[in-house]
Amino acid sequence: MALLITELTQDVSYITEAKESGEKVHYITGRFITCDEQNKNGRIYESHIISPEVLRYISEVINVNRAFGELGHPSGPSVNLDRVSHIITELKQDGKYYIGKAKLTETPMGQIAIGLLKSGGQLGVSTR
Repeated sequence: MALLITELTQDVSYITEAKESGEKVHYITGRFITCDEQNKNGRIYESHIISPEVLRYISEVINVNRAFGELGHPSGPSVNLDRVSHIITELKQDGKYYIGKAKLTETPMGQIAIGLLKSGGQLGVSTR
């Protein structure tokens, strides 16, 4: 039996960057993971356990552009490609936090996320 561990973080910001071509790229950025203190779900992720897994995830998933995320809060660990809204592009340790950056995709779910943010909505990040 596999356990699904999630952490919901509300401390994310919305960024729009313009390329030289004029194309706009939309990102969310902020705290993706909290270590060694109770998170908003009441869990404590010990850094000596989570840090090696984060480094592996960066190497094997983020660095090869396979760190897909979904809009909403799925119940299982698998990513449903028809619900992809973003691709995590960065994850860096800053003390007891991992600060992430995720590019919102041009998929239908990514466009919904962009629309919500442009309308003043607040999105969170859930680590699973």
